[in-house]
Formats: sequence, C-alpha cells, structure tokens
Amino acid sequence: MSDATIRALPKINGFSLHRPNLLPVLGFIALLLAVSLFFVWSRVQATGLEYEISQLESRLRGVQQETSNLRLEAASLRNPERIERVAQKELNLHLPSAEQVITVN
Repeated sequence: MSDATIRALPKINGFSLHRPNLLPVLGFIALLLAVSLFFVWSRVQATGLEYEISQLESRLRGVQQETSNLRLEAASLRNPERIERVAQKELNLHLPSAEQVITVN
C-alpha cells in the first residue's frame, strides 16, 4: 500500500497527471467568503442605522409638535384679557380708585 502512494502518477499521451494544488482554491474561497461576510455585515449595519434614523425622526416630529403646543399655550396664557380675569376672580384684585393713584413726577 505504501508503494502505491510513493509511486509517480502515470503519464498519458506525454502529459503527466499531478495532484491539483488546493491552496490557491481554498485561498480564493476564503477571500470570497470574507468579502461576502463584509457585504452582509455592512448591509445589516446600514439597515440598523436606517431603523435608528426612522425612530429619531419620529421622536423629532413628536418634540416639534409638543413645542408647537407649548408655544400656543404660552401665547394663550399671556393674553391680557385672561390675566385681568384671573386677577379679578381668583386673586380678588380690583382696579385702583382715583384717590389710590399717585402720580410721580
């Protein structure tokens, strides 16, 4: 049996048969695998970032809506008629009489 493994491969029509060198083929397969894994990883990362951007945009729209609502509320609270009504009804404040007004020169 050891004779069979040591013996040279036969020649056919002047061409000698030899065992193929698998190292370049395995190297190419490894390189192809590495490139494929990098491509898949980059797509997964891009998809994750797109999802995160979508969430942040949604959050931004919510904050902008809340800001708009708060500005509207602040404008309604600054209304002079409302301030006068609160002062008279809730705080029991009244306009001063003529003798209570002192003019400073």
